Amino acid sequence: MTEAQISLVALLLLYIFLIGDWFHRAWAALGVALLLIVTRVITVAEAVSFINFNTVGLLTGMMVLVGLLGEAGLFYQVGRVARRLARGRPVRLLWIFFVLTAFISAFLDNVTTILLLSPALFGAANEMDFDPVPFLMIMVAASNLGGLATLIGDPPNILIGTAAHLSFNQFARLLTPPAILLLVGLAAIVPYFMTFSSNPLPAEMDGPRRLQEFPLESRRGLLLTILAGVLVAFVLQREWHLAAGTIAMAGAALGMLASIGKSVRIWNQVDWGTLGFFIGIFILVGALEHGGVIAHLAKFLAQHPLGQWMPLTILVGSALFSALLDNVPLVAAMIPLVQRLGQMHPEYGVELWAALALGAAIGGNATIIGASANVVAQGMAEERGYRLEFRRYLPFGLSVFAVTLVLGIIYVMLLG
Repeated sequence: MTEAQISLVALLLLYIFLIGDWFHRAWAALGVALLLIVTRVITVAEAVSFINFNTVGLLTGMMVLVGLLGEAGLFYQVGRVARRLARGRPVRLLWIFFVLTAFISAFLDNVTTILLLSPALFGAANEMDFDPVPFLMIMVAASNLGGLATLIGDPPNILIGTAAHLSFNQFARLLTPPAILLLVGLAAIVPYFMTFSSNPLPAEMDGPRRLQEFPLESRRGLLLTILAGVLVAFVLQREWHLAAGTIAMAGAALGMLASIGKSVRIWNQVDWGTLGFFIGIFILVGALEHGGVIAHLAKFLAQHPLGQWMPLTILVGSALFSALLDNVPLVAAMIPLVQRLGQMHPEYGVELWAALALGAAIGGNATIIGASANVVAQGMAEERGYRLEFRRYLPFGLSVFAVTLVLGIIYVMLLG
C-alpha cells in the first residue's frame, strides 16, 4: 500500500473507533498516529513537526485560566444570573445561552467561549435539574457559526486572514453577513431539535431549588483582570507579533501566580484527553498531506470544478472534509490548495477564501470532532459525568450541517 492509502485507512480506523466508542477518543487518535509511525508512513520527527503547538498551548493555557476562574466562583455566579433571567424556564435559559455564545464567539475563539460558558451552563442545569447536553450541543453550533463573523472569532479565521492578507474590517465585511444568516438558520431548527430530543424539557420548573453553596474568593477580580488582558492581547496579537498559544500560556502563568497560597490543583485543570486527541488529529492530517492526499485533491478540484464554479467547489469540499476532520488542521492543510487554485483562477479573488471560511464553520458542526470547540465541549461534559458520544451528537450535527450548507451555498452564489 502507498503512504496515501495507509493514511486514508488510518482515517477510516479512527472513525470506526469513534463511532464504536470502545475507548477514549484520545487513545483512538494517538493509536492511529502510532500506527502511521510504526508502518513508516511518517517518522517520529515528522509526527512531532505536524503538531500545532500554538493550538496546544492555546488550549492548555485557557484550560488552566478558566479552571482557576471556576474555582474562584465566576461561573457559578454567571449560572445564577442566567437562571434568574430565565425565571425557572429551561427553554428561556437555552436562548440566553444561545445568544450569549453566538455574541462572545465573534470576539473570542470558539474554544475559549465554550471553556468560559459551559461551566455556567452545567451549574445552572444542576440547580434546575435538567440534562445540559442538548443545550451544550446547541451552544457548540452557535459558537462555530458566531465565530465565523470576525477575524479573531475562530482559529481557522486567523489562518485564512493571514494567508489572504485580510484586515479585521475586511474580514468582518465579507463574513459577518453570512454568519448572521447561518445563526438564523440554526435558531430556526432549535425548536424542532428540542421537541424531539431524547430528554424533553419541562416548560417551567415546579419551584425554586436550593442553591448550591459556593465560596466566592477575593482573587476573582484579579483573575478577571488577567483574563481581560489576555483577550486584549488576542485582539492585538498581529500588531504585537505574538502567537495565541503564547498569550494563553502567559495568562495561565499569571493566573497561577495570583493563586499562590490557595489550594489549587493546576494539574487537574487541564483536560489531558482532549489534548491527546488533538495531537493525534494533527499527526493524522499531517500524514494525509505528507502522503499527497491534499495535492491529489487540489488537482481533482482544479480539473473538475463543481458546476465550473470554483468558490462553490471550495465551499462544499471544505464543508465535507471539515465534517470528517477538525477544521483547524484541515484549514491549515487547505490553505496551500486554495492559494494554488487562486493562481489558476485569479478572477475569483477573496471569494475563494470566504468559501473556505464558510465551509470550515459549516462542516465543523456536522460531527463531534468537526471543530475544536466540539471536542472541548465533549471533554467537559464527560468530566462532569454527562455522555456526549459521537452517535448522540451526529443526528443534531447533520441537521445543522444540511440547513447551514444550503444557506452558505446561497450566499456564495450571491457573492459571485
